[in-house]
Amino acid sequence: MKSIKQFGMAVGAMALGFSLLGPASPAQAASGGTTFHLVNQATGKCLQMNWKDEKLTQATCKNTKKQWWGHVGGQLYTEYNRDAWCMAHSGREKPVYTRMCTSSQNWVWTSLHNNAKTSVASPQCGYLKVVGSAVKCGKRTGVGSEPGRKKMTWVIKY
Repeated sequence: MKSIKQFGMAVGAMALGFSLLGPASPAQAASGGTTFHLVNQATGKCLQMNWKDEKLTQATCKNTKKQWWGHVGGQLYTEYNRDAWCMAHSGREKPVYTRMCTSSQNWVWTSLHNNAKTSVASPQCGYLKVVGSAVKCGKRTGVGSEPGRKKMTWVIKY
């Protein structure tokens, strides 16, 4: 029972921390444009959607709508189908998908300025990260200058 309480308190603290950070404002995105690539700092590859209800992957960055992302409030949508498909997770340490925006979750980040290095996280599942070659959502992979930190750091590219 004690571990359940500790877990609940940790999740609550993380949710509070994310809510204080809040999503980047439209003014932050305005410095570079309206859509952007999310490039993983460890791999140098872009986050790519493949199709609705399929796992997000990484690929060499190209000028394709499958790799361009935008935001409305806390939701991250794919430029491939901006009106309907958003980034969604299925829980902690599980893959991240593209789903209908009506059934996706909110995400938070620290900056959407061009070349900003930011983590992307959801209070429900944790940090967007690369594990092996898979894109997942879950616990931290490192803090500060630890090598694992780059796996959960995303570079904004306009």
